[in-house]
Amino acid sequence: MTENETKQACLKFIKCLKEKNTFLEFDTHLNILQEEATKRGLDDDVLNSLVDIIINKSFRTSRRISLIKCLIPRYKLPEKIAKSMIIWCFSSLNELPITVCIIVIKWIIGLWDYELVDRKVINIYYDIFFYTMLKKPRLERDIARLIYVLTKPEDVSRREVSRLLALQKNYSKPPKHITALLSLFKSYKPELVPEKIDSVNIESVWKSIPEVVRLSLEEARERVDTVEIRSSQQSAQTHFNWNILQNQKGHKKKSTLLPSVGYFHIGSSIFKDKDAKSIFDISSTEELGKYHQSVELPCNAVSLLSNMAGYHLLTYADLQYQSRFSYNLYNTLARAFIWENGKFSSEEMDKLLAMTAEFSRYMQEGILVIKLFFDEYLYYNTGEYLLRLLDLLQWMTNVSIAELRENILMHVQNIFYESDLSMKCEIIKSLRKLIVNLFVRQGLEEHVTSSFLQQDPLENLADVVPVIAEIMKNLIVNGLNIHNYNVLLLSEALTFYEEICILESRSRIPSWTLPPSAVIYGAFITKSCAVLSRVCRLLLRYREMSPRLRHMMPSDVCEERIQVISIYANDIHRALWYNEPFSGRKNGDFLRGLSKKVIDDFKDCDLDSLLNISNHYAILSYKYTLSKMGLNINTKEDTMAMALCYFSAVNEFLAAFHE
Repeated sequence: MTENETKQACLKFIKCLKEKNTFLEFDTHLNILQEEATKRGLDDDVLNSLVDIIINKSFRTSRRISLIKCLIPRYKLPEKIAKSMIIWCFSSLNELPITVCIIVIKWIIGLWDYELVDRKVINIYYDIFFYTMLKKPRLERDIARLIYVLTKPEDVSRREVSRLLALQKNYSKPPKHITALLSLFKSYKPELVPEKIDSVNIESVWKSIPEVVRLSLEEARERVDTVEIRSSQQSAQTHFNWNILQNQKGHKKKSTLLPSVGYFHIGSSIFKDKDAKSIFDISSTEELGKYHQSVELPCNAVSLLSNMAGYHLLTYADLQYQSRFSYNLYNTLARAFIWENGKFSSEEMDKLLAMTAEFSRYMQEGILVIKLFFDEYLYYNTGEYLLRLLDLLQWMTNVSIAELRENILMHVQNIFYESDLSMKCEIIKSLRKLIVNLFVRQGLEEHVTSSFLQQDPLENLADVVPVIAEIMKNLIVNGLNIHNYNVLLLSEALTFYEEICILESRSRIPSWTLPPSAVIYGAFITKSCAVLSRVCRLLLRYREMSPRLRHMMPSDVCEERIQVISIYANDIHRALWYNEPFSGRKNGDFLRGLSKKVIDDFKDCDLDSLLNISNHYAILSYKYTLSKMGLNINTKEDTMAMALCYFSAVNEFLAAFHE
């Protein structure tokens, strides 16, 4: 059997034992369980089930002992299982056969010897073990061995020694196990134990634990050691590479863009701080945390962009070092992309932008000098590295409205109109992330001064959001017109308005951004039922958040937003339920610009019914599939019931009008 089949067979065996008092094939299935425990050890879920039946079911003594011998973990034993077995055994000593108690005690000793459970878990029961040893003569020898391996110098006191001496007097000849304990106590605290107590050969005092159990536990220990060695090797391999750009092969004629990490010392090393650590001493996150305060930073701050440890050191460096980094970073970017363009390999230039964006992501904020680089470079941009630049754009969280509009978004608009569909989607996605980052920095919690250059917001978020939203609106509407309302662009636009809706509903900023009619109606007439559901859900969210925003925004602005939402919702509701998208177009915005002549040209078609919930082509595929399965959906009410199961947002939207 495969490993998984064996495990399932073990679980089935345990389940049968749990449900039946007698099991005819006990020995056959027990052999499978024993083989699995001996060869591979049992998984935690199997161990839990096995312990449950050992504790709670009645078995013949021999069978219960056989099951206890199978309690061999694959790796380490869960603490809960060890505690359950100890508590069960020592609380049931009067009911359990003596041989069952002995095998449990030897199993506990084996766990201790091979460190298959945290020793603290066993040691907390030390006093219970000691007291039980004094009160249970038939278990005295075996519990004494457990006491022997558990005892630490701080456990030895005059009381324990006195109790052992009193116990020894019960015998005509001092038993070896009591002598062994007194000898151990004497080695720890000789002043408490009489001098006449001699040392004994421990191997002659106690028998070893059963060979099958010992070998199985030993195998488990080897498995644990193998895993720990592998884990430590992987941990040792996790190191920070400080010169990643120096390791790139090829491009021998190209200059190196970033310097390697290095130091420049003036004067005698006698005056150097002896506790200072070199950057090369940091090879793991543990060492980074340990030596953070004593790391000597390299001369060229930009070289710290090499890895996450460098990001961390830059983020919490002093103001002077951060200023030097900003200066060097701007010069490096300008040199590579503007002043000496072509001198460096494209791989290095791409890597520099990627590391800079990753540093911003680590800090969760932008780098001030990037906006200067953007303003200069975007004039020259030919489409190269555009995705990397968009990664940087989303972290422009500390710019003024004028800089944002004139130096950044103006260029982004030009790039948008020149781009293909996929790049247009990426630009919208990047601007969406920019708004999310702005809200995270200012709108969702109390203001906190930045760790990097102690930056404060240059503008109020309530003033910045409308600027970005207006530009996004123009880009989205134009993009939809250019690409004939492509569903990918439409979906990305919906995602933007869904996210900003969530942000504004949770923010303390009085802002309410609504999508243009092109997005709402474009999503409504789409062939995608998912997009149709999303636009219905978005309108429902606007309805839910309106009471909160009434208290935060000027009444005239709020009423204007509610009026727009009402027009959107009523138009879609009339089309879906009342069959009036064309005949009632003058009462709303949907199809309002359509002339009477166009309508007359289609007088042979029942245009009004084409977009109702029964005939909408985003829904027809569901109706067809279900009808093929024998379910007849003929009325709008039937379709409403279908919507409840498959696209519930549409059902909830229509139900809101019927309340």
